[in-house]
Amino acid sequence: MLLSGRRNGEGRMGWQSGEAWDERYRAGKYRFLRDAVERARLDRIARLIADIASRDGACEVVDIGCGEGLLLEAIGGLPITRYIGVDLSAVALSRLPRSDIETLAICKPFGQWDGRPEASAPRVYVASEVLYYAPDAGKALQRIVGGGPAHVIVSCVAGEAGKPNWAAASRALWRELAATGWTKERAAKVRQGGHVWDIVQYRA
Repeated sequence: MLLSGRRNGEGRMGWQSGEAWDERYRAGKYRFLRDAVERARLDRIARLIADIASRDGACEVVDIGCGEGLLLEAIGGLPITRYIGVDLSAVALSRLPRSDIETLAICKPFGQWDGRPEASAPRVYVASEVLYYAPDAGKALQRIVGGGPAHVIVSCVAGEAGKPNWAAASRALWRELAATGWTKERAAKVRQGGHVWDIVQYRA
């Protein structure tokens, strides 16, 4: 359930039905997410997770809007105790890759997920190209994360002058996340193939 800078559309599109997303995955609409352009973004997120695990020890990864689990592929070999993929497409979740990491699939919009099961290790929450779809996304994410401590990694398409709707959506997202009171630990831009993503790591 990812949104790429190569797609046209409105920010804050609202949740669409799981069936609609299922049809898109069946039709192969998101094959481009395996391209090198997208891989650069996922690899940067995986490196952030690796740094967290090397400093803080083994952790769980919660991948919000996980789609087919491309991040799970990218974090193979890291000291991850469990991967929790949250998405409203049952088709996408059925395609999560096999992994030595314990894997749990949650088929719900993230705004309706209660965060269960309880964490068995410190959690890293990843929201990669998904927060555009939910109203009050910052508040919903904060509710799921709870009082922490936890790390939160957010990626979204950088605002572009030629796409004012995307720019407005991005600005709104960062304002909502700033209002959480989380500590911003790292911020980076990933540039690949003419596209730019903002990636920010927070400590909750």
